[in-house]
Amino acid sequence: MTKAITDFSAKEPSLGYFYQIKYALLILLTHSKELDNPRVRIENLDDIEIEDVNTLQLLQTKLHIKNKANLTDASVDFWKSIRIWSEHINNGLIDLETTIFNLITTEEIPTSSLLYKFKSKISLESEILEIIKSLDKISMESSNKTNEKAYLAYQSLSVENKKSLIRRIRILDNSIGITEINDKIKKELIYSTYPSSLDAFLEILEGWWFAKSIDNLTSRIDSISSSELQLKIANISDSFQADNLPNHFSVQLEITDEDVENLKERNFLKQLDLIKINANSKTLKRAISDFRRAFEQRSKWLRLQLLNPDEEEQYDTKLYDYWQNIFDIMCDEAEEKSIEEVIELGKKFYIEQFAKTCPQIKIREKFNEDYLTRGSYQMLSDSKKIGWHPNYKKEI
Repeated sequence: MTKAITDFSAKEPSLGYFYQIKYALLILLTHSKELDNPRVRIENLDDIEIEDVNTLQLLQTKLHIKNKANLTDASVDFWKSIRIWSEHINNGLIDLETTIFNLITTEEIPTSSLLYKFKSKISLESEILEIIKSLDKISMESSNKTNEKAYLAYQSLSVENKKSLIRRIRILDNSIGITEINDKIKKELIYSTYPSSLDAFLEILEGWWFAKSIDNLTSRIDSISSSELQLKIANISDSFQADNLPNHFSVQLEITDEDVENLKERNFLKQLDLIKINANSKTLKRAISDFRRAFEQRSKWLRLQLLNPDEEEQYDTKLYDYWQNIFDIMCDEAEEKSIEEVIELGKKFYIEQFAKTCPQIKIREKFNEDYLTRGSYQMLSDSKKIGWHPNYKKEI
């Protein structure tokens, strides 16, 4: 039996990545109110960077779960940040005059620490020189091997660059942890939807945000802008209105031959087999995809209490009534037909009425996704409430 990992130190790096991505969303939400259409990048010049036309802010995010301690003058977190920032300065990658350097940490800075001064803006020349003197002393006298490269990077800065760097460092200690960050994000979204829908709203937004973050991390996109985020929030908000519903399953599923084999005993596939829809056809695989998406979407709406069970029942009734009307016409045509002709008639009925086209029956006025209608018909077919073959009740 494999031993379970219980050491939080092994989990912290993974949680740190989730924290970083979530924090980037929080940063863009909060800064969009004060900056001119800012944009965020992840793992570029720093853990997170946010910039607009006038400023660039670099953020180091440090999440600690176990053995949470004070942030001391010789802290590895602090000096690692100093190293990164110093190297960017020396390599000419940033403009010191328009850049702010932020260290976001879940640790606490004791009032006795030199770093406590960075909790607020440092502007007095005398205070800046005093801090430089203290940091010089630490970097030259400390025997901490972990910080050695950071000390060298800092020492390589000119006095003027040290002054500019010190003047622009901000440390936010006792920052929110991984379990609190969702609550903070939800407070930023409080006016975007109904209170009862906030958790469901955030779930959709986070799914989109993680996908965009991956695109940014893999260089498929340069950054994520505030205007793009605002547009997505507006789009999600619209889906939570009384005449709409959020779409969680917008992407068509890839259905394999193995998927078909595993589902072959389901009634909705037996119904398609009855009218000679080939098991390896794209038509049948599309039916499986629609069935799965519709089933999962309807289940999710009910679980999130976005859809009333009575409303779901009314939707199925409308689907049934539409089917019954045209099914009866098809059954009239099937009278005195041969077995082969009846099968062909059922196949044509399914293909023409439910595959090539889709009945425009909506669960809500603004939710107009064909997969829900087609998939819901497959669900009714699976329960044998409807069928495609004129004699499906006898044949299955």
